[in-house]
Amino acid sequence: MPQWAALAFSFSAFFISGCAAMSDSKGLGYTPQVQEIDATKDQAKELSSSIFDALGLRGQVSRPGPGVSPCDQDPEVLYKVFHPWSVWGVPEQDMERSMERLKDDLPGRGWKVVRYGPGKTAARYLELTADSDRYKFSVNVTFLDSRKPSQGSPASRETNPSGIRVHLTSACFRVPEGKKVDQY
Repeated sequence: MPQWAALAFSFSAFFISGCAAMSDSKGLGYTPQVQEIDATKDQAKELSSSIFDALGLRGQVSRPGPGVSPCDQDPEVLYKVFHPWSVWGVPEQDMERSMERLKDDLPGRGWKVVRYGPGKTAARYLELTADSDRYKFSVNVTFLDSRKPSQGSPASRETNPSGIRVHLTSACFRVPEGKKVDQY
């Protein structure tokens, strides 16, 4: 696994706390839906598969499963699910086309693309952010292009090849009555 792919998982905490659809009566701005944690994790797997299909890339894929994190507003009963993963090992031109394809395809899959274009980092990697009110998830997809000068020398391209990093994050959900968030 490329070094950046491993780092993608450490960045997931940043994206987990940054989901645009987070809030409840204790400051969330919405009432979290009651749902079993395993059901939300299964939904994250399905959504990730749908995003992978929309990308249309057949490279190497990281295999972590969805994780669970408590929501700050009420960590004993409110949780969110995150699913970071990445794909690499295909030509950069294919990755560029897959990002465009994803932008065009996601609305038909129940997503609203809220941002598409160069990111705010020095490298200005191509990023896509989409939200789904239907599924109560947000996704951030970044094309980490090793051809960019910020990636360093040609030798670093071997240890950090280009890839696409995906961070899927849910809104806060509430565990059923009598249960506590204990899977994090």
